[in-house]
Amino acid sequence: MLGLLGLSAELFALFVVFGFMVGVFFGFFGMGGSFLVTPALLILGYSAPVAIGSSMAFVFGTAVIATLKHHDAGQVDYRLGALMFVGITIGIELGSRLVFGLEVLGIASVVVGVAYVILLAAIGILFTRNALNDEADAGGDGPEAESEGGSDVTPEDDVPEIARKIKSYNVPPMMTLADGSEASLWTITGVGGGVGLISGFLGVGGGF
Repeated sequence: MLGLLGLSAELFALFVVFGFMVGVFFGFFGMGGSFLVTPALLILGYSAPVAIGSSMAFVFGTAVIATLKHHDAGQVDYRLGALMFVGITIGIELGSRLVFGLEVLGIASVVVGVAYVILLAAIGILFTRNALNDEADAGGDGPEAESEGGSDVTPEDDVPEIARKIKSYNVPPMMTLADGSEASLWTITGVGGGVGLISGFLGVGGGF
């Protein structure tokens, strides 16, 4: 069996352990673990196109499992998903073409690795800033705030500023989402295209 897969026993065991670790991340933190797959395969010496393609295959599996679970809970907006799928497909095609172009130049692995560092650093800074802002807001809640009826924070206040800005672009045609809110068709497909571009270039899932 291992001969058919082209793997040694040691490498097969390594992949099994790594898959188990990614599964733990998926179950405990709610993330697919795709951000670990591509860098790990690059470290093991696989080319960037192979690493990214393998990561995308992994993303597909976790996405199907997550979709089925959310479907049972009635939390899937299929109209929104179908529209985003159009943009994501175009973005993935562009991202994959970019990777193959860099592979021809012999710099794909380096560029993808640097892009991962920048992406993870940016996400880390964003989460740290949000955590510090939340801590500062919590520190401002004293007895006076409680005596006045508690906090006036609404669910809308928890939405990041960049998300509110993107959602504010009401360029027709508009569509009504499952939660009753409205969003521009161009915004939905544009976000899908951006997610697809990152997915096709780095092999990460849109949920990440």
